[in-house]
Amino acid sequence: MKKQLLLLLILVTIGYSFARAQIGPENRSIIFKPIFGTHINNDQGHLFQDQITGLDAAYFKDISQNSDKWIGFSGAKSYGIGFVFRNLSKLKGTKDTSANAFGQIYGLVAQMDFQLFKTGRARFNFTPGVGLGYTNKYYYNNTKNRFLGSAVNEIIKADLGMELAVSKYFDLLAGFGFLHASNGGATVPNGGLNTGNVYIGLKLNNPKTLTEERKSTYTTLQRNSIELSVGLGARGVFENRNKSLYKSGLYAGYNFYLNDVMSLKAGADAVYYYTTFDPNNYGNTFQNYGTSYDQWRTGISIGADINLWRVTVAGQIGKYIHFNRLMDKATWYWTFGPTFNITPHLGLQAKTYMHFAQADFVNWGVVYKF
Repeated sequence: MKKQLLLLLILVTIGYSFARAQIGPENRSIIFKPIFGTHINNDQGHLFQDQITGLDAAYFKDISQNSDKWIGFSGAKSYGIGFVFRNLSKLKGTKDTSANAFGQIYGLVAQMDFQLFKTGRARFNFTPGVGLGYTNKYYYNNTKNRFLGSAVNEIIKADLGMELAVSKYFDLLAGFGFLHASNGGATVPNGGLNTGNVYIGLKLNNPKTLTEERKSTYTTLQRNSIELSVGLGARGVFENRNKSLYKSGLYAGYNFYLNDVMSLKAGADAVYYYTTFDPNNYGNTFQNYGTSYDQWRTGISIGADINLWRVTVAGQIGKYIHFNRLMDKATWYWTFGPTFNITPHLGLQAKTYMHFAQADFVNWGVVYKF
């Protein structure tokens, strides 16, 4: 729970900074999207069969008229805050063993809208978002639900759709969406839930023309840089939400600046285990694909940073150099996560370490670039 509250604090800080920033536009919009979908966990049975209904609603501010270089590079059109509702009560889960074990998800997400291309009056957009959600049914109050291990979960969502302008005040929306809910391994079991949906919707606008140039006072680091990061995270103990196995993630690498939006990166990762695997204490030391006999595991990785004003989203894939592991096939890893940049040099980061499609742990830390 403490980790989720910290993420919420970061999201609120980001939202407050957006609101205070000089990129604040005059144009605003409200969006409503009824959705119809299903789970898409392809190894869980009932693929595309169990019904999910829900609603996405959002409030956006337009930034397309602002003069910041990253806006022009990325095609960013607006940013905002969204409300998410999903009714999961009809999901059956794995071969009916999870039937009636799901409830509802209520969430808040920070979102940004990017225009991919435009033809006539139709715009085709990509809208990612990240936030927190609450569910009333999870493993520790309904043990059939092995997908969600806690009441509060991280939410990652993305929509790909068309926006058709009917008038300058009114647009029609249609498209496809994806939503992932998981606590990042903070408590287990926590398989994570992937859902897909179609939607139709409405966008209500109050368009105005800016009377003066708008530009942010913040600029990303516009050169190659060395990056160092360190943090602390934990993975839960199976069927014991009161105990955690702590780990620290460390990273050192080099960033190759391409433009205000993207940098390529390469570096070395290390994870320190405060508790290693003990075969005589299997249940309290097992960490799935991340189970290690040694206190250190190391690897090298490559990837990229996507810079969106003060938020940097990083993703890397790596190969282990040293990992005295229990699970032989865990030879590769990947990481992703956002950084909120306090200055161009210093940021707060939530970095998730992954093996295959399973989260190992979320590393909460600081990043320094020089």
